[in-house]
Amino acid sequence: MTDIFPLSLLLGTAFIFLNKLLVRLGYKNLRDMPQTLHTKSISRLGGIAIYASLLSVSLLSTSDNYEFLRIMLFCSIPLFLIGLLDDFNIQISPPVRMIVALPTALMCYFFLGIEAYSIEIPLLDELFKYKFFSIIFICFALVGITNAFNIIDGMNGLVLLYSITICLSILFSAELLKTTEIYYTLVAVLFSILGVFILNFPLGKIFIGDGGAYILGLIISITVIKIYQINSLSPWYVLLVLIYPTTEILSSIFRRLISKLSTTEPDNYHLHHLIYKRITKIGIISERVKHSIVTALIFSFYFPFVFGANYFSDDHLVLKFMCVIFVVFYFIFYLLLAPKNFRFNL
Repeated sequence: MTDIFPLSLLLGTAFIFLNKLLVRLGYKNLRDMPQTLHTKSISRLGGIAIYASLLSVSLLSTSDNYEFLRIMLFCSIPLFLIGLLDDFNIQISPPVRMIVALPTALMCYFFLGIEAYSIEIPLLDELFKYKFFSIIFICFALVGITNAFNIIDGMNGLVLLYSITICLSILFSAELLKTTEIYYTLVAVLFSILGVFILNFPLGKIFIGDGGAYILGLIISITVIKIYQINSLSPWYVLLVLIYPTTEILSSIFRRLISKLSTTEPDNYHLHHLIYKRITKIGIISERVKHSIVTALIFSFYFPFVFGANYFSDDHLVLKFMCVIFVVFYFIFYLLLAPKNFRFNL
């Protein structure tokens, strides 16, 4: 299992040198988009290092403990490929991405049994009695959370550290690991991330790209949902573990609707962007330092909630309360950091 780390690290390093070679040949990987904060050509193929290391080890191993991971990687192929197209600078519109991502969600339902049974809201829970609604709900939930991971992937180490935090917090909660397949999946994902993380944070030598953000969003969310199913937990457990990207994407949709902007177009008004701008104003010049500060600050914000989700995994009221507290604090921080003219437009 530990072979995953050196393989991920080796592949990530190879992509860094490949990017340097391409720069010398005149090809630079630069993006002119509102959310882009980097000005140098940097490889966006870290997602391949994560996916390939997981796939190689899970396929080469004869252990049945990798069966869950193998099926999950198979199901993720459409989603991963659509992300890679953008990483190779082939632009795909957001609606098309969502449509292409749906087969992945459907396969997760049929081959992995990923399903939602309720959201503990009485009237809405009645709808889950209808299988069609249950399928539609889980498909849109999976597509939404994978896109949410892509949204928060805007700083060195941000989405990688968040994924690491989730993996470690669950692994430390031994009572939740009732199957060896879940344990092996979490450890494998953790080592695959670490191989790229040390290249990405704080130096920013490689990015995971859309493909990497999508695959991490899918693997993390499916694993968390499976833990919810196996342990018969509250759906609020899943929400609290994934509360940061979930709040980010829902607030982005709300913000754009209120501002009469397209809900699918990228912008630079996410929480990490606002923190970055505030840090820039106080005179910090180094990009690496600014990225490190933003990642550390946001980590200190979501860490208690991710840890709390696994510590209070069977306490429905505490889980609900912590979800509400996170959302309240998120919007307080957001409004304090948002430009005055932006707040006025809202």
